[in-house]
Amino acid sequence: MSDSTKTQSVPMTKRQQKDKTKVKGYRLLMSDVHTWFGLLLGWLLFTIFLMGTVSYFNNELTAWMQPEITAVSKPSALPLSSQNSPNKAQTSEPFGVAISHLQATQANAKNWFITKGPTSTSNEQRLHITTSADDERLRYQFDTQTQTAYMPRDTAGGNFFYRMHFDLHYMSVIWARIIVGIASMMMLIAIIAGIIVHKKIFTDFFTFRWGKGQRSWLDAHNAFSVLPLPFHIMITFTGIITLIALYMPWGGKVANIDTEQLFEGIYSYRAADATELQPAPMVDISPLLTTAQSEWQKLNPNYAITSVSINHPNTDTGNRIIGITSVSINHPNTDHSKIIVDGKADRQISTIGAFRIYDGQTGDILEQSKPPPLAVTTHTVMIGLHAGRFADYWLRWMYFLLGVAGCGMIATGLVLWTVKRRRQLLDMDKPYLGFWLVEKLNIATLAGLPLAMVGLLWLNRLLPLEMTARAKWEVDGFFIIWAGSFILTLLLSSRHAWRVLLSLVTLSLLFTPLLNSLTTERGFLQSVLSGDALFISFDIAFFILSLLFAYITYAVSFKKMSPKQKTKSKRRVASQIEIS
Repeated sequence: MSDSTKTQSVPMTKRQQKDKTKVKGYRLLMSDVHTWFGLLLGWLLFTIFLMGTVSYFNNELTAWMQPEITAVSKPSALPLSSQNSPNKAQTSEPFGVAISHLQATQANAKNWFITKGPTSTSNEQRLHITTSADDERLRYQFDTQTQTAYMPRDTAGGNFFYRMHFDLHYMSVIWARIIVGIASMMMLIAIIAGIIVHKKIFTDFFTFRWGKGQRSWLDAHNAFSVLPLPFHIMITFTGIITLIALYMPWGGKVANIDTEQLFEGIYSYRAADATELQPAPMVDISPLLTTAQSEWQKLNPNYAITSVSINHPNTDTGNRIIGITSVSINHPNTDHSKIIVDGKADRQISTIGAFRIYDGQTGDILEQSKPPPLAVTTHTVMIGLHAGRFADYWLRWMYFLLGVAGCGMIATGLVLWTVKRRRQLLDMDKPYLGFWLVEKLNIATLAGLPLAMVGLLWLNRLLPLEMTARAKWEVDGFFIIWAGSFILTLLLSSRHAWRVLLSLVTLSLLFTPLLNSLTTERGFLQSVLSGDALFISFDIAFFILSLLFAYITYAVSFKKMSPKQKTKSKRRVASQIEIS
């Protein structure tokens, strides 16, 4: 037998076998990717997911945060159109009534913007009006049936949660979206790695063991991850695609697209300076809206006017109308007026719509939309799938519940990281810095963020209605509460911090309906008697959420460490002492 053969036949030593076992397999490598990509920006991802989930009902939240809108008919200081006889030709539909009202009250404004309210929270006759004059902007709601203007309280509304979802706050929008994009990419990688890691992913979904510590947290993580997995992949991928032009701007450069020229074309309907404007009568707008809608409905019967924009109304260069989802009129009653009408089909997944730009004096079509390229349609379909604006009431609830599952997936993953490593600590009362930091961030995010969100709703009810920059103070108060939660977490032990913050969330949710009944005329009893489904739904939701957080608080407060865990921890401490 040759020496080479002898060498090959010699069995491996224990040292060699140990070194061999150290080489990680593919699944172990993917496990590390899943763990660390999910952890490093996990707290930001939880914030993004929670804000996005709540945003599926941002219109309802805004309606709840402006309780005076439908409770009391509060006429504004503006003169109403009823004081001046409206043009009969323009009162055949709500937009015509609103424009007649603006002609009588805001004829010298630089811009009129009229839009329908969210279909889930308002009727067809209630329009939202925004006017601009010099550097001042006036927003109010106008009931075209009663000719009444409603001045709602200044509030951040549900739109704050929507913008926070991808713009964050107190920082540049561009940088915020880049950070959110990086976090989303890391989440997509973590999801794919998680699929690779779990051999029995669907079997584990049907297995849940209560009170088993790490095993229970892993089962919960699987439950929140597996069944809604298609949604998690879709919502993460489409979220990235939504802002893909920001993350991958090279396509436009390769195509030699002149962005300055592009934006100049988009905003070309904006007329010259106000010093050049001359008074000029506006064309009757109602026939233009009727014609545009009827022609669009030939292509898609679901198209409807939702807003109209008129730039420079009543001027020789204004009066230009574009599309039919909104009506915007710039410099009305001048020679620069332009009317902009935007249109969009109801229940359409794609967010792209149609538009027309009219000359405000003659009613001639200056520009109109053309069928978009396939790539643009694909992109807008991705945006539509992500935002879910096409969804009806029940599908929006499905989006919401799947979003809650996504929040649960991230939350259980963050907690699982600490539960798994707590058992390996030599002294649980003196954890190493990395473990301590992760646990504190978990508490401040998973318990502190919900507390700050409920706190914003309380501020909406408690801040004086006449307060200057009231909406800003709502948002500032949100971050003050969140920062206070983090400071409290640093001062208390982890178990005590969990208990205190979760108890505060529970109590604030439980007493929110009471606060609402004391500060508005739409308490639970009044809402039941008047059939106010929106406020009844919110009160019930607050109560259910308070029960959920009460259970979580109970579990955190009364669940004790098992004797086996204590014994293992003591053994580790003793062995460490012997080694030293």
